[in-house]
Amino acid sequence: MTIRTVSAIAHAKAILLGEHAAVYGYPALAVPVTAMTLTATVETFGPDGGPSMLNTDRYHGPLDQAPKEYGGLAFLASLMARDAVKLSYRGSIPQGRGLGSSAASAWATAQALNQAEDLDWSSERLVEASDQAEDIVHGEASGVDLAAVRSNRLVVYRRTKGFSTVGNRLGAWLVIADTGQAGSTKTAVASVRRQIETSEPKKTAMDRLGAIATQGIEAWRRRDAARLGTLFDQAQDILAGFGLSTAEIDRLIRLAHQAGAQGAKLSGSGLGGAIIALAKDREQAESVGQALQTAASGVWTQEI
Repeated sequence: MTIRTVSAIAHAKAILLGEHAAVYGYPALAVPVTAMTLTATVETFGPDGGPSMLNTDRYHGPLDQAPKEYGGLAFLASLMARDAVKLSYRGSIPQGRGLGSSAASAWATAQALNQAEDLDWSSERLVEASDQAEDIVHGEASGVDLAAVRSNRLVVYRRTKGFSTVGNRLGAWLVIADTGQAGSTKTAVASVRRQIETSEPKKTAMDRLGAIATQGIEAWRRRDAARLGTLFDQAQDILAGFGLSTAEIDRLIRLAHQAGAQGAKLSGSGLGGAIIALAKDREQAESVGQALQTAASGVWTQEI
């Protein structure tokens, strides 16, 4: 018999600029995407309530037998649950697209378990536990995803300095389109590293990518959406030069430009995933979104 049922919600995120460059000490800019959310629900059954269970779109069964991709959630349950629990998830954040689905799952789960089990953990302790869960899923996660899915502001991450936020809004609209193909962060990062280690021009290109991210922070602070859109296009050219774009990404970016976007690029590690396009206002965002609907697996728009 269910003793308690608690739900918690987390939103998605999108990397605006700085993917891959962040590995080499440059800033990465991540924006919260509240147009996409995930809800984690925890049901408790008492300490003798049988095996803990997991219920997702892709797996339903005992938590201790779940696929490795759910290892972070199993860790949180083992760390925080004193009772047998059932973890269930619903939402609109597609997995494997660089939009923060695993970080949102971890954060929502930690919050729901904290309340369901009356743990009274501090926010700092919940973040630490969620970080550990993310490390299980991604190896050594930077933490930028977790910071962005908890924030309502632009998040700036620097490897040597940690996180900061930028308080103002840009005054523009972001359009996100899903290619329908999962990316591979591990493969993409390894490929970029090999190129940088063996090619001086590629190292210079990475320095340029980092400089673009730094310029993006200033463009955001000045609310200069046109400039940020130009930086999107410049970053995409460099990322494509590293072999991180795909035919699907290129097609979506082309459609976004044809519909009047101020700039468009892949978001995240590349080799699949999602693209983002910048629009100056709601009307332009709707036009871009409609154009992308013809080729994308999903499209979301949000004021930023």
